[in-house]
Order: sequence, then structure tokens, then C-alpha cells
Amino acid sequence: MDVVPFALLLFMLINASSMFEFNMLVVDVVMLNILELIMEIVPNYPTGAVNPSLDINGFLALYEASYLVFPGEVMLDRARAFAIKKLQELMPSMKPYQREKVSPILLDLPLHLRAPRLQTIWSLEDHRDSIDNGRDGESCRNIDPSILQLVALDFNLVQAVHRAELVEVTKWWKETELGEKLSFARHRLVECFFCAACMVPEPSLTGCREALAKVGSLIIPLDDVYDLYGTLDELAAFTDAMGGTWDESSAAALPEYMQAMYSAIRSTLAAAADRVMKEQGYDVLPIYKKAWHELCKSFLVEAKWQHERLTPGLDEYLDNGQISSTGPLLLLNAFTMLQHTQEQQDSWMHNDDDDGGSKEMVMVYPKLVEPCSRIFRFCNDCATHEAESERGEGPSSISCLMAETHKRGRSPRCGGGRHR
Repeated sequence: MDVVPFALLLFMLINASSMFEFNMLVVDVVMLNILELIMEIVPNYPTGAVNPSLDINGFLALYEASYLVFPGEVMLDRARAFAIKKLQELMPSMKPYQREKVSPILLDLPLHLRAPRLQTIWSLEDHRDSIDNGRDGESCRNIDPSILQLVALDFNLVQAVHRAELVEVTKWWKETELGEKLSFARHRLVECFFCAACMVPEPSLTGCREALAKVGSLIIPLDDVYDLYGTLDELAAFTDAMGGTWDESSAAALPEYMQAMYSAIRSTLAAAADRVMKEQGYDVLPIYKKAWHELCKSFLVEAKWQHERLTPGLDEYLDNGQISSTGPLLLLNAFTMLQHTQEQQDSWMHNDDDDGGSKEMVMVYPKLVEPCSRIFRFCNDCATHEAESERGEGPSSISCLMAETHKRGRSPRCGGGRHR
């Protein structure tokens, strides 16, 4: 047996076994020894001497497995760099279809971070291609063609469900008339539905997909209202209306474009709350209203920072930014469309006594929501910081960190962008 593919396969099997109730110390020691064996043998190993396809697949397996690293596991970081190096060395000897398979992987996210539905169709096409062309050494030649037909049938059936949902979401969007009334704003309905379908592709989760697509499609033009179009007075009035009684009179004094935005949000969350009441038997309308108000308040804070050309401290920015990332609102809508108990829903809010003795409902996010939302915030800032800085928009976590570092007299370590 070829020692390198065997060692790589053993590494992946043991790594997978660590998910179960084994002695983790033993598992870690064994994995470390296997990695050290691979790193020691392969530099002197005649790459491709026995089976080039096995070498390529083996190093791809090591590359993918290395992304399951925990902080401090230096060996897995080394393994990733090692796998990339060996795959790059193998590139000249690869057949065209192998290069097509390897090149995007080295520039893309690892397998477990990719969209499952996209990966499904890519893998299906690759397996079909391999069988049609009779590629030697490819493991997919051992796959029963009927299994591939079943996979293709399943993919097409699920895609048909998604297409039908997109039709319904498109009808909803046209009924809001936001495309006409907010012509200055971005409209990203298809992109939002695509993201929702990647996050929750299961056919049974129609409600969750539709909720995420609709909320995302409302958030994007709302963000443009706060960032680009509304005056501070208009934004303050809109924020107050979002925290009011949620009837038509609350928005009567707003500009026409804000009335359209308010009406679309109001009708959409009311319909979503009705769906939850019908399917699960409890009222989520109060928590929906509170979450949208919290989002608008965080948007208003950022609008004031932008208007006053202020760069807050990093902690202050992140406290507000984890809400403005829209993570809590999106996760709340996804959470409520799944099967949960009333007690789990109530855990998102509690009464808080203010100094006057009155009680106000306060959002209390589950512990997992905060780190997820901060990750949303960091990812968004990394993607948009440079362009937003050039347009003179509000601060980002990058500019806040750079400003803090500059005040302390140290050179900032984050690249790109400039001081505000």
C-alpha cells in the first residue's frame, strides 16, 4: 500500500473519530504522531511515483483537515502550508481536469465552510465527468451510477422547492413597492434568498428561508437610508416611530420614502409573527418589534458618528456594531421559524426596571448570538472598510483599532484604509 495516502487517510479517520467520546488526549497524541510521520516522509518521497491521483487526493484531504484546527495547534497550521506547497509542486504534472479541481480549492474556502448546495452540484459534475472520461485512479469510478442519479434527482427536487419559494418572495417584494419608492437604495432580493438557501437548504425549512430572505431584503435599503440618504432629524424620527405603537399614525409625520420603508417592515414582521402563531402557537410580535427598534437605534448611533466625524473606541464600536451587523435580528428570525418552546422564545427578553420604577422589555440575546454577530461585524468591515473610507462613511472596527493604536504610540498592524 502507498504509505502517504494511507497515512493521510488514517489522519482523517482519527480526526473524525475525535467527535465521539474517545480519550481526547490519546486522539491528539496519535494525530500529532501521524502528522509528524507525514511531514518527515513526504519531503523524501517520490511524488506521483505510485499513483499521482492518490497523491493529489491525499494532499487535498490533508489541506481540508487542517482547517479543523483549534488555537495553538501549530502542527495543523504547518500541515496546511505543507499540503499547499506539495499541491503547487504537483501542478505541472496534473492533467487539465485535476488542475481545474485543485486551483479553486487553494484560493477558496475549505470544504466545511462552503455552501453545501453549490458543493453538491460541483461534486456531482466532477463525478459524472470522471466516469464519462474513464479517469484511472479516481475513487468515483467505484460509485454505482444509480447513486449519482439519485443524488441528481434529490438536487433537482430541492432546487424546485427553492425556485418556487423565490417566486413567492419576489411577489412579496413587488407588493412592498420599495423598488420604486426607494430608487436610491440597493435592492438585493435574489442575493438575499441565495444566502438564505445556502444557510438552510433543507426543503422542510421554507419558513426559515423566506423569513431570512425578506428580512435581509429589508435591511439593505434600510441601511442605505441611514448611511446615505436620510438627514439626522429624519433618522431620529424614523427610529422613534420604530419604537412606537406600530400603527399608521406612528409614521404619519415621516417623509414618503420612510413611510414606505416603515410600512414594508411593519406588514412583513406582522405576517411572519402570524405564521409563527399559526404553526407554533405563541406570539413573537413584541420581540420582533423590539429587535427592529434595536437595529434602528444602532444604525442611528453610526449615522451620528458619521455626521460628527467621530471615531469611537473599539469596545464602544463593537458593543453597537454587534447589533448593527444585523446578526441578532437575522438569527432571531431564523430561530423563531424553527420548532422551539415558548420558554425558549421568552429567554430573548426580560423586564428591566428603570430609575422611575417603570418596566421596559429589554433584549437579552443568547450567549452564542454575541460572538456570531461580532464575526458578522468583522467580516463586513474587512470587506467594506477601504471603499467606505474613500466615500467618507462612518467608522469601522479597523479604523477604530488603528485610531486606538495610534494614540498609544504603536504602529497599527491592520493593513488597508486610512485614519479618519
